[in-house]
Amino acid sequence: MTTMRRTAHGFVTAFVLAACAGTLAPAIAQDEKPEKQAKPAGEPAKQANGRRVVEGPPTTLGFKNVSIEEIIPFIVQVTGKVVMPQQTVLTKKVTVLNDRPIPREEALDLVVLALQQNGIAVVETDKTITLRDIGEITRQDVPVLGPDVSTLDRGDLGVFVEKVYALRHNTAKKMGDVVKVGLPEFAKITIDEESNQITVMGNVALLQRIERLIASLDRPAAGALQTETFRLRYADATSIRNQINDLFGEASGAARGNNNNENRQAWRFGGGGGGEQASAATVGEIRVSASTQQNSVTVVADPAVLAQIRSQIEDEWDKPLSEEAVTPRIYDLKHSDPVKVAQLLTGLFGGSSGTTSTATGGGNQNQGQNRQDQGAPASSQGAGRLAGQFTFQAIPDAGRLVVVAKSPDNLAVIDNIIQGIDQPQSVGLPEVIELKHASAEDLAEQVNALLAQDGTLAQIRRAEEGLSSGDSAGASPFASDATTTGAADEAASRENLSFWWQRSRTPTDRRNASNLIGQLRIVPVWRQNALMVVSPPEYRESILDLIAKLDKPGRQVLISAIVAEVSREDATSLGLRWSNQQITTTNPDNSVGVRLGASGSEETFANSLFDTSVLSASADLNLLLQALNEKSNVSILSEPKVFTSDNQEAEFFDGQDIPFVTDSQTNAQGNLVQSFDYRAVGIQLRARPRITVNGDVDLRVNLELSSIVPGETLFGGFVVDRRETTTHTIIQNKQTIVISGIVREESTNIIRKIPLLGDIPLLGELFKSRDVTKRNTELLVFITPIVVNNTSDNVPMNAPFIERLESIRDDVHDQMGKEKKHKEGKSEEPVLVPIEGGTETPAPVEPTKPE
Repeated sequence: MTTMRRTAHGFVTAFVLAACAGTLAPAIAQDEKPEKQAKPAGEPAKQANGRRVVEGPPTTLGFKNVSIEEIIPFIVQVTGKVVMPQQTVLTKKVTVLNDRPIPREEALDLVVLALQQNGIAVVETDKTITLRDIGEITRQDVPVLGPDVSTLDRGDLGVFVEKVYALRHNTAKKMGDVVKVGLPEFAKITIDEESNQITVMGNVALLQRIERLIASLDRPAAGALQTETFRLRYADATSIRNQINDLFGEASGAARGNNNNENRQAWRFGGGGGGEQASAATVGEIRVSASTQQNSVTVVADPAVLAQIRSQIEDEWDKPLSEEAVTPRIYDLKHSDPVKVAQLLTGLFGGSSGTTSTATGGGNQNQGQNRQDQGAPASSQGAGRLAGQFTFQAIPDAGRLVVVAKSPDNLAVIDNIIQGIDQPQSVGLPEVIELKHASAEDLAEQVNALLAQDGTLAQIRRAEEGLSSGDSAGASPFASDATTTGAADEAASRENLSFWWQRSRTPTDRRNASNLIGQLRIVPVWRQNALMVVSPPEYRESILDLIAKLDKPGRQVLISAIVAEVSREDATSLGLRWSNQQITTTNPDNSVGVRLGASGSEETFANSLFDTSVLSASADLNLLLQALNEKSNVSILSEPKVFTSDNQEAEFFDGQDIPFVTDSQTNAQGNLVQSFDYRAVGIQLRARPRITVNGDVDLRVNLELSSIVPGETLFGGFVVDRRETTTHTIIQNKQTIVISGIVREESTNIIRKIPLLGDIPLLGELFKSRDVTKRNTELLVFITPIVVNNTSDNVPMNAPFIERLESIRDDVHDQMGKEKKHKEGKSEEPVLVPIEGGTETPAPVEPTKPE
């Protein structure tokens, strides 16, 4: 009774300690590390039959110096089996500790392993568990495991069993001698030479080590060859023979040995060795023969290689082909030529490889001669891992491409290639770029000249400089040799710029300055002020950016000029002028006119001889008395304002086109034939501004004032008085320059008198009139350039002129409306309307209608 209580108390104590302790990694005394990795916690290992299913949370082991008698209740609780201990082992002490929870099945296996390490053998059957001294285990009936049952997947490492090992290549005696050396004292080995088997009794951990050892040592001898015939159901015998020779033959082995010595051994797996790698076969160990009549392959090789060949044929090669592998794939091409696509794909992947090699005895000596060098494939056979895997056939009439692949999985590559090729193709149409500001012709010339190939003639017109020549500047548009503005520009632009690369050869030993050289074509479209650009697609965006940078609005300049004439005149007019007609004076100031009326008649005598007349006393006379002393005068001749672009010439003219006789001839009939030409006479202003980087204006100005000298002729033609000046200066924006110093001096002394009466002394002064004039005329020109950067700046600048125009237009409309009402006669009461000239005119008023 006391013993039972003590036992129960010890079990409770052990269970409490087991709940607080940690995991103890069992130290397994083995000669080598097991190949299989330990299973993770929580995954129960395969246990012996008959154990109950343990439920509950993981536990920890806390058996510290605990007797076997105290551990037995724990074993009973976990396994549910009958535990039969030997009395001699109940007093032995065992220690098992760990600090992390583990499954209860694993905890039991660790406890059993601890018992085995403390000299206690555990024999477990389906219903019982026997505990006895390990030295007497040979007397115990233990479970027996056959040769086909493996112990590598068991987790009860401390349980004793007896295992039978069957040998295939080595003798039991030789293998027993090897195994016997590493057995502990409690293990027992039995050798059966007749069945070529050995039997070992020991714990499961020991038997696992022996099983690995036998699997590694039970290998065929190096010279032992086996023969096996494989009857093929689906594959071709000749093709299988070639594949076996490629994998295991002499030529394949030599090539793999030169490139990668590990490739040959990578195929030497399996063969009854428990997953271990077998030794590599030596040269000449394999012979292959194909029977086309029976569609079979006979292989002579060592058993390890033979096992690999068997696995390859049964699992990989001799398989029925799927429908998609047999049926060719047909592609309908919508945008591409099937013949060209077939040629392209054939160049990439080559044709289907139909080369076969015949294997002979003696290590396949002729095998290497029947194959091409794998390191340098021919260009017609393609390149890459998929070379020779496809056959292509084009159907041009239907626009289709037929593709046959050795592996249907490889057709996905062809799908992607054809999808990328069979796309709508651009025909290389030019890109039309509409310009906003720049000239299409000028920009096309500049870009074409810049990117022209070396040795290609591509010139650009030289920019205009200076001002027009004097002859063309004064010419009239009505002249016989006059040219239009476009023709003048064309004549002025005949001088072109040439560059050094236009005379050089295309470089062959150096890189071009740009990838765009010789790759670009630009043609102007003058109707739309656009450019047609043809370039490679990869450069198109760069060309568009370049043109966008060049297509910028040019700056403008408003040239405001005032042409004034300052006259310093000392004029004296004194005297009486008599005339029977209206007297017109050169200067009407300070003049008094009197008209004397009288009746009379003109008498003519001696008209038969010559024309004579006598004025009677009753004639009509006009008397003009003038006394004037004038000193100075200022007049504005013109006030032009013109807009022009940067570095473009602006011209203003105000005058007349005067005809001049250029040729005078008498024809055969005696008639006079004269040729006339026109010349512009008046005020002409020409200017060319150029805006500098600082915003200043580099200005060239030419001013010409011409007039007809009244009353003077030369060779029957007019005499032209012309004054001209040309200047070149740099001024700031909105700064005014003055051109002066053009001075002309005139002196006149005119005496008018009545014949005979004006010659009478003293009294003759009543019949005289004297005009003495001394005039100094100076021409002043005020020029103000105003830079206009944006076209929006023109609106406020033109505002005063627009307001003036609106005011004039309103006045004209009002005046026209009043004149219309006056003509219709709708006024009843006159209204005085002021009119220029100082008089007032009655205007009609529209009558009111009676109610």
